[in-house]
Amino acid sequence: MSRFTPMLLLLLAAGLAWYLLREPAEEVADDVTEVVERKTPDLFGEQIRFNQLHADGHLHYRLDADSIEQFNADNLTRMAMPRLHLRSAAQPPWDIQSEEGFIRKTTTAENIVEDIVYLRQKVQMRQENPENGPITLRSESIYLYPDRQFAETQQGVIIDTEVGRTTAAGLTADLESGLLRLSSNATQRVHTIVLPEQFKKS
Repeated sequence: MSRFTPMLLLLLAAGLAWYLLREPAEEVADDVTEVVERKTPDLFGEQIRFNQLHADGHLHYRLDADSIEQFNADNLTRMAMPRLHLRSAAQPPWDIQSEEGFIRKTTTAENIVEDIVYLRQKVQMRQENPENGPITLRSESIYLYPDRQFAETQQGVIIDTEVGRTTAAGLTADLESGLLRLSSNATQRVHTIVLPEQFKKS
């Protein structure tokens, strides 16, 4: 009898669920190229580290970048080689990196101000899970909401685990609960390749 890890079953079961709140994130992607190519930054810094703490003083996330450029009028910060270490009370931490990233504040429908982190070019998210083993997500762009520990992308995504490799057309991820929701489209279905050694005879 074949045995699958809980992570693989979670990925497969969530494959059809895919609904996004896209408007704030799309605004970031639409604006960044025009801003960084046509405007001069108001602030520039190198080898930046930023720590965001919870109200109890514990680390929520740590953000490192080789350099930043801040555009005040556009409420936009550009980062080179950002690296984000995101902690959760319920899950092991995520380590997230890309070649380029942007931060913009937005106001939600509930009138809550939050950061949107737009990462692009060789985005990688990795979690070392002691129960299910490591999981690595790769995509060319991902939107990250650190305050509510949520990530999403409509770009192709590759997910590697100890079970095997899953590919999909897009993804939403509740990083607090560990729930991943995968999407398909006309050219890319949710597809998993299971490693042969994962099949065991009972």
